[in-house]
Amino acid sequence: MRAINKILLQRSFRRAVLLLVLLCTLVFAALALRQKLHQPKRQFPVPQEQYAAEASQYPSAFRNFVSTLSHLTTPEHYNHSEVLDDPRFGAQRGPKIPKIYRPYPNYESARWKSSHRGRYTPCDGPRGKPISQNLDDQVGCYVGDLGFPKPMFGSHEAIGLNGDIFFDRYTRYGAYGYGENDTFVNNWKKPSRVKWGQVNWGKLQEQCFLRNVDRFSTEEGLLADLPRDSPRRKIAPEARTAVLLRSYVGKEYSDNDMQTIRSLISELSLQSGGEYTVILLLHVKDEEIEIEKADIYQQVVRENVPKEFWDMTVLWNAPTVSKRYPHLVKMELTDVHRAQWHSVQYFALTHPQYEFIWNWELDSRFTGHHYELADKIASFARSQPRRGLWERNARFYIPALHGSYNYGFRNFVQRFENEAVWGPLPINHEHLRPIGPVPAVPSPDQDTEYRWGVGEDADYIGFLPIFHPIGTEWVIRNEVYGYLGENTPRRASLITHSRLSRRLLLAMDRENMFGRHMSSELFPVSTALLHGFKAVAAPHPIYSDKDLPTNRTDRWFNPGVNGRAGSSKDSPFGWKREARFLDVSWYYRANLAGRLYWNFLGWSKGRTGGRFYEFRHGRHILPSILFHPVKDVYADANSMGYDFDFQH
Repeated sequence: MRAINKILLQRSFRRAVLLLVLLCTLVFAALALRQKLHQPKRQFPVPQEQYAAEASQYPSAFRNFVSTLSHLTTPEHYNHSEVLDDPRFGAQRGPKIPKIYRPYPNYESARWKSSHRGRYTPCDGPRGKPISQNLDDQVGCYVGDLGFPKPMFGSHEAIGLNGDIFFDRYTRYGAYGYGENDTFVNNWKKPSRVKWGQVNWGKLQEQCFLRNVDRFSTEEGLLADLPRDSPRRKIAPEARTAVLLRSYVGKEYSDNDMQTIRSLISELSLQSGGEYTVILLLHVKDEEIEIEKADIYQQVVRENVPKEFWDMTVLWNAPTVSKRYPHLVKMELTDVHRAQWHSVQYFALTHPQYEFIWNWELDSRFTGHHYELADKIASFARSQPRRGLWERNARFYIPALHGSYNYGFRNFVQRFENEAVWGPLPINHEHLRPIGPVPAVPSPDQDTEYRWGVGEDADYIGFLPIFHPIGTEWVIRNEVYGYLGENTPRRASLITHSRLSRRLLLAMDRENMFGRHMSSELFPVSTALLHGFKAVAAPHPIYSDKDLPTNRTDRWFNPGVNGRAGSSKDSPFGWKREARFLDVSWYYRANLAGRLYWNFLGWSKGRTGGRFYEFRHGRHILPSILFHPVKDVYADANSMGYDFDFQH
């Protein structure tokens, strides 16, 4: 009995001990939970803060890079049909002796003549001589290697630009008045002086076109020198392109603005024999000014445009270009910010001779040759197959990650992207009837050779990805009117600097007439999407002052679904995330353009460039780069002061 009691006592004791341990554990757990609940929550940095912290670890890629002529190494032999010795230098050779750069077709070759309806006739330039034959009217370049930093996005090779050549401010703008008052400049032959105020660029362009009209017309009478059975009579006329330089009443034109406009006219219009026409499209913001009256029209031009550009200026205001869209007028959607394309649509309606129209931002700059840019961009877009095109457009092309554009990038996208836009994107809207071409085969996977679309001119060409705005926090993603509201399939592309076809502009006009509209960065590419037109994002070289590793660049700029630039809240185009673009060379707010282009012009900016810098290192040179924004081009301008509202 005593043994049994002893066992029971031991059991009771063990139970008491266990209960006491359990009670203590519960007390300690309760105290810990209480302490945890009263502690402030740990704050994880938002993605943009993570990007800023990561980017700050990398120093400026250009602050210590010496981009000058003295550091250029030249190959012993360089043969290129478009890079020519400048006979004004005689027997002088070497890396510091500029070449003549003429990226035009060989108009006298049998190949060109056999593929064109008419013949090329040289046009007079501002010096009163045939511009294609006058050395003083040419752009110069230097050939060699500088070890220049690689672009973050795109490449010269991808779109066909010559990546072996560099320009300085004299070889680039000397033909257009730059340096005409300088007494002596090493390695530069000063062109003959021009009285620019007496030049009539509008008249020169018109004369040029008339000399070459047989190339652009279907009239048989213009081909009198061709035999009646000549196969050239059956060749279609060349398409003409208008370049609309967007300006406004009250703008002050800097010397650099003037030189840039002259270069566009000379290189695109006069040297090509009228293939392009350059127009100054002037916005008259005061809607009370009666520009429909001829005398007032002329007065506005003369009071707001330099004399040499008077006869190439076209005025517009919102009431004039929007009156054919009463539904949009009623909804108050006709201001220039939401309806920038109305002026371009109006121009297309009133100038049916142009098959393509460039909407050219006057605060952009291209350090290379304008004809090379426009021609290569158009050729690149023409060569793109339709299969996978919208998917390729939807992300930044990073050469170090994706490989070559036409093979590596194409295969990369097809491997990771499940979506396949093929022809018009279906939309459940009873009044929208797509007018684009029918796909060559029923589904994209049947186009195994990627043939459909090759050789077809693009209806839209832009310079940033054509991204999915749905799912992002881009501020105007939902500015859609008259379609299906926020459920409308759509795309977006920022910076309206782009080329549009006439058929796309007429489709946009038709949409507006029915009261369907989207804001400016949405409307062209979404119209192309819904109607089945061909849209292309050109992978031109975009540089960054931050040399991020390739995988991190992809992380921050292609963070969307299936590696897209859009379609997610972390898209770089979204609110509070656009500051990722502050260090690049092409965006609507970015500071690299304000550093490199100012240095290019011989001015100090960002601790580089300027008189003493060049005295030590040599004259600043750059490869072909497309810059934006470039505003107020004066030496002391705050060209690197861009930021975003949320940063304040």
